[in-house]
Amino acid sequence: MSQHTRIARRALAPVAVSFIALSALVLSGCSTPAAPAEEPTELTLAAPLTETGDSPYKALADAFMKAYPEYTVTVEETSNDTYGQNLTTKLQAGNAADIFELAPGRGQDRSVLTLAEAGYLLPLDDTNAATTIPAGNEDQFESDGKVYAQGLDFAVAGIVANLALMKADGIDEYPTSYDQLLKDCATAKSNGHSFFVIAGAMVPNTGFFSMVMAGDTVYGPDPTFNTERFDDKVTFAGDKGWNEALGRFLEMNEAGCFQEAPEAGTFDTITNNLVGELSYAGAIPSGAAFGLGGANPNAQFVVYPFPGADIVSASVNYSLGINSKTDSPTLAKKFLDFASSADGAGVFPGVSGNLAVVGADFGALPPQYDGVKELLTDGKTYALPNSGWESGEVYNNLGTGVQGLFTGQATVKDVLESMDSAW
Repeated sequence: MSQHTRIARRALAPVAVSFIALSALVLSGCSTPAAPAEEPTELTLAAPLTETGDSPYKALADAFMKAYPEYTVTVEETSNDTYGQNLTTKLQAGNAADIFELAPGRGQDRSVLTLAEAGYLLPLDDTNAATTIPAGNEDQFESDGKVYAQGLDFAVAGIVANLALMKADGIDEYPTSYDQLLKDCATAKSNGHSFFVIAGAMVPNTGFFSMVMAGDTVYGPDPTFNTERFDDKVTFAGDKGWNEALGRFLEMNEAGCFQEAPEAGTFDTITNNLVGELSYAGAIPSGAAFGLGGANPNAQFVVYPFPGADIVSASVNYSLGINSKTDSPTLAKKFLDFASSADGAGVFPGVSGNLAVVGADFGALPPQYDGVKELLTDGKTYALPNSGWESGEVYNNLGTGVQGLFTGQATVKDVLESMDSAW
């Protein structure tokens, strides 16, 4: 899958001053205030490369330009596994895009609070950004009483499974317990498939998979784990739930639940295995159920929690912030206001497949959400754990640590102790 990097060049035409006017000023000894510089009519928007389906960022940019043809928005996409590092590098160098995708809270290198506290984000209190923040999620977007990012959609972080392929192999329903999952893994393997596909070489996916599993063992039993960790009342290494969650990677790998050589898997592996019907399921954002289904109309992709869990992660997954050094603050805010308007709010989720962050109705969900509908309506949800962690290094150590579990270069204890050290 190719990456597209397009940088818009801006130049302000110098204001011509006639020789006669200049002479008059010199002779009179008077000066006149300089005319205010006009903002450029072009914006750049940096975002991670969309791995499946069309780009919702490009769709949003196209919709904005259709509504305001006098402006140009260029989308710069970077591979998801390098996007965060690339963004922070450009911010430090002073040449980042005007607008960029962010992760709510803190805990990643592209997190809202991390970048806001470093002075890289423009406050958005004079925009409609606050209307895109679900109740109870304010602390993931605000710092010192100011809002620094705007939500784009509401995503379920769970398991996207192809029920049609499972049924073809004799598995009538999605497993409702961890023990049943291990049995279904054996069935999948006997039919030349794997139950799960994982991008084991990609930290964003190994970390994401871990947090999906942690709902069952950590955040369901102890919803306040992150707060307790900040208060030093608990540690990752000392927590039974985190030990159990990561231990399952070893158990599932031993049971043949993953594709061959999971440590070498990439995002392309996930797409190819799910579309090509080599694997039943993957831990990916819920919107992928729509993109994957479009690529394989014979499949039946449905979003579920991890097998046996009675809770699922659901929160704003994608958001936008404005570069504090942008040359176009007024235009950038106009773009964000469009994205949350009646005309624009449905554009991004309409392509991403996730739920609208403005006016989401859990009682009227498409069939792809049948596996989590009851959990959503009952409020049995938790935010992505890393959005409340101390730093991005904690999440990075989790993701790289899981890679070590697959290769045998790390133990569960090693991984969790490295997360505590990073904290």
